[in-house]
Order: sequence, then C-alpha cells, then structure tokens
Amino acid sequence: MSAEHLFTTSGSTGAPRQWLRSQVQMEHEAALILGRWAPDAREIFSFAPVSHSYGMILGEVGSRVLNAQLHACSLEQQRMPTLDGDGPCVILAIASTWRVLPALLARLSARRAVLVVHSASLLPPGALATVQRHAGPQVRFVELLGSTETGAMAYRELDAHRDAEQPWTLLSDVTLLSPPGQPCALHVASPRIARQPCQAHAAATHCCDDQVLVLDEQRFQWLGRASSLIKVNGLRVDLARLASDLAQRLDCPKLACVAVADALRGEAFEVLYSCDTLTEHAVLEALRQLSPGHPWPVAVRRVTDLPLSATGKPLPWAASTSVKEYTHEPR
Repeated sequence: MSAEHLFTTSGSTGAPRQWLRSQVQMEHEAALILGRWAPDAREIFSFAPVSHSYGMILGEVGSRVLNAQLHACSLEQQRMPTLDGDGPCVILAIASTWRVLPALLARLSARRAVLVVHSASLLPPGALATVQRHAGPQVRFVELLGSTETGAMAYRELDAHRDAEQPWTLLSDVTLLSPPGQPCALHVASPRIARQPCQAHAAATHCCDDQVLVLDEQRFQWLGRASSLIKVNGLRVDLARLASDLAQRLDCPKLACVAVADALRGEAFEVLYSCDTLTEHAVLEALRQLSPGHPWPVAVRRVTDLPLSATGKPLPWAASTSVKEYTHEPR
C-alpha cells in the first residue's frame, strides 16, 4: 500500500470530495480504537466497505494492526460471516447491519467476547433496543463520530442504561476548539486530519458540519448536521433523523428528506423515495405517525433512482427524474 490512501466523501450532503490519509494516520487510528476496546480480537467482521474510511481503517488496516483475520461482509451482496471461530471478535456495523445483528449476537455471545462498533451514519431506530438486550460482560457497543476529513473524533460507549441523547467524549488525541455554552460548529484539532490533493500538508484543525453543545473540555452533545437542520415555522427538524425514521418504518433504504426554499415558510422539506412497491399513501401514513404538530413536507416525490453511498446513505443530489405524487398546499 502507498504512503497515502485516497478517500472520497460519501456525497450524502453534496458532491463527493477527495481526501488523503497517510498510512501512519490510519495505523494510529486503528490502534487507538481497537487497541483500547478489543486488543485481543482474533477476527473482525466488517460490514463497512473498504472504499469508506471507516471500513479501511478499522477493517483492513485494523486487522493488520491486531494481526486478526478480516471477514468482508455485506447484506447487499449476501456475504454473511461464518461464525465457527473462537476468541474475541469485532463487528464493524453500518446502519443496515442492525437488521441481522441480534441473530449474530445470539450465536456469538454465548462463547465469545464481542465488540460491536458503529459508525458512518446515525444509529437506526431500534438499535438501542438491541443494545439493551445484549449489552453486558460479553458484548460491548461503541459508537464513533467522525468523517472522511477528520477520521474518528469522539465515541460513546452504549449500554442498557443509555439513551439517544448520551454525550460524546473525545478520543485521546483530539482537542476540542469549539466554545462552550451555546450551539456551534464542531471545531477540532487532531494529528489525523486528512489533506486534500491540492494541499502540500494537512491542516492542523478542521471545522465540521456537525452542530454541538460543548459540555466541558472532553464532552459535547451532538445536535445534528448543519446541512440537515432546518426550522419550519419555528420548529427545528433534523432531516437526517427524520429520513432514517421513515426509511425504517417503510423498509425503504432509498428515502431522503431534502431541504427546499419556501416562499411562505422560509425553510421546508420534501420527501424523496425510490421503490416500486412503496406508495404515496404509505409514505403519508408513516408521516401521520410522527408526533402531533411535526412539520409536514411540501411534497412527496417518487424518483426513478436514488443512489446510495458505499455505507448505504441516500445521495439526494444524484437522484434521477422525479414524479411529484403529493403536494401540500397550506390552507
């Protein structure tokens, strides 16, 4: 492998961009995370593709750092792990992995210590129920917050007593630069920040799209991505969380909520989906199940195709021709 590896951002918030990570950076990140939570792991079951920095660093590089066997798994390509090994193991999960995770843990946890790592997307609805059912001495869950640009920045250890609002703690080589006391962008310093191909050297700091509330020098509350937070008639809507919830309810991974300008409301959103069997009526029924007063989309659009990133995140900017199926006209 060359001294640097080229990664491309997922494109879930805009056109993909390229970033370079050095071999030293990747090895340090793998050792920092896997060396802390699974130093004796013999196998890594990775559902994260190596084209994504998460899958490359904790999967391919991590297996070399730990001298562990790597198994490349994929629900989409129907590559499921064989579970006949022994000794501690790691599962690198993405959102779709949680569909099969209870069955995997039921087979593994009786005889092996398991570390489940989640990254690259929001935890899907229902994930905490799996954590509450399986967390214990044999099974540990760690969620990572990071990006292609910065690598992993912070973590949350999930257990039966945690909830979705649990704060994040910085990894040991990351410094928090965001001011405390009010919502702001997540600004960090780290030796693992990637460089763009046009740069001679990587920057020492990076300001992220993530919006946070700093609690102290090491911890913060994550509020969402600036690119997915809007206010509709004064009510804040996290479009990424809403899309994740609707996609789970409707069993439709190719679904996205997209911000649009609106002359009446200022900010509004549309629901895009691509599924031959899903109907406008079903989408509207799922929206009606949200909490009373939740803002309503200005339109529901079925699109010919809504591509997914390597880790399963919809890419609305790349959606093909759409058919407007529903438009909300305020009364």
